[in-house]
Amino acid sequence: MESGWGFAAGTFGELVQGEIDNTPFLITLPIPWGTRAVFCATSDGDLELYPAHKRKARRAAELVLEQWGYPPSGVLVVQSALPVGKGMASSSADVVAVIRAVAAYWGRSLEPGDAARLAAQIEPSDGIMYPGVVALNPRTGQLLERLGPVPSALVVGVLGHGRINTEDHHRLRERYEARHQDRLKEALKWARRGVKRRDVTALGHAGRISAEVQLERHPDEALARFLDIADKEGLGVMIGHSGTVKGALLPLPTPPAKIRRVEQRLWGLDSGPVYRIQIGPVPTRVSGQGDWRGGVALSRAPDSLVP
Repeated sequence: MESGWGFAAGTFGELVQGEIDNTPFLITLPIPWGTRAVFCATSDGDLELYPAHKRKARRAAELVLEQWGYPPSGVLVVQSALPVGKGMASSSADVVAVIRAVAAYWGRSLEPGDAARLAAQIEPSDGIMYPGVVALNPRTGQLLERLGPVPSALVVGVLGHGRINTEDHHRLRERYEARHQDRLKEALKWARRGVKRRDVTALGHAGRISAEVQLERHPDEALARFLDIADKEGLGVMIGHSGTVKGALLPLPTPPAKIRRVEQRLWGLDSGPVYRIQIGPVPTRVSGQGDWRGGVALSRAPDSLVP
């Protein structure tokens, strides 16, 4: 039976997040880890979801089917390599992958802006539906700025303990003071420079400014210790502002000895597993049609993207 599949990348936190001129925004760098979804329509009137607890994925399928006037029935399978509640865009990736899978099954074209608006109806979203680095209003899905392709870099990061609910974070967070918004304007300038020049140091400096604003707003001993390590190693950072991940940004190539030293320092934080994730230009093929085999159609999906 024919099916449609969709892939969406995750993130390792946000490079920059906050408000500028009282407008919420975030800048994310897509990573190779992500979510794949497979959809096949049926005629029994029910939408079967595997695993059943992914309610946001279900809502995404229902929204797309309703918007395009298709029956709200089918089988939907969602597979993700992204930990939940860590600030790695796990819910956003589920939602975007599902939207792409349903669109692919019905042979419909879907622009990133349409996916962003649909995703924002479900929860505040990251900008992972776009192929490069963007600034996005997470609450509305409005694209604020395209910065450019994802520069090649290595993230050495720690997962962190516990989980954070993204919806609660955005609903309860306090407004940003003017002094913090001014600093985030500076961070945006560094992010633009880093993407334009493919300068990982500039990108990391943007992330450092944003992390310092986060620390001032919400004192956190674990974050302070992480930033101290990054400072001693001369590295920029990228953290989960509504999550637990904390990553150091390293240019490529970096001597293996330095990479191992950074890893050892992060293990010393006792904040969970430490990962190496290489980032760079993302693939352009993120959806398609394939055969339904054994309940999961993955034969034509980009296997290299899911570890």
